[in-house]
Amino acid sequence: MSWMFALVAACSGSPKAPETTHVATTAGAGDATCPLEVPGTSVTVEDAPGGAALVFVTTGAVDQVRVRANKLAEAHNQHASDAGSLAAMLPTDANAKASDVDGGSRVVITAASPDGAGAVQSELRMHAQHLSAGTCKMAM
Repeated sequence: MSWMFALVAACSGSPKAPETTHVATTAGAGDATCPLEVPGTSVTVEDAPGGAALVFVTTGAVDQVRVRANKLAEAHNQHASDAGSLAAMLPTDANAKASDVDGGSRVVITAASPDGAGAVQSELRMHAQHLSAGTCKMAM
C-alpha cells in the first residue's frame, strides 16, 4: 500500500481539467455497479468539494446508467462490492452519493475528512485510466 500513498502524494496538486474516458459500445453483464457497461456511455472525472465525481453520460439508456450509478454508490457505502468491481476500487474511507444529470448520473465521492480530498481526486483519476478498457473490472 505504500506505493499507493507515494502515487497519491505525487499526483496531488492543483485541480485538473475533467478527463473523459471510454464510450461503451456493447452491453456488459458483469458488474451491476458499472454504468460504463451501458452502450454509448462515457465517464468524466471532476473535482468536487471534499473529493471528486465520476460523471457518467450516455447516448443510450439513461435510466440504466442511473440505476447502475445508484447501485455503485449504495454498494460502496455498504462495503458490499465484489472484488474487482468499480465499487471495490473506490476509496474506502469516503462516502458516495449519486444524483441525476442531463443524460446520465454523477457519483460524488467525498473523503471522510477534509484533508483526504486530494487523495480521492488522485485515486479517481488513476482509476479513469483503468476504465478506458471499457470495463470496470481491474486487471489482476
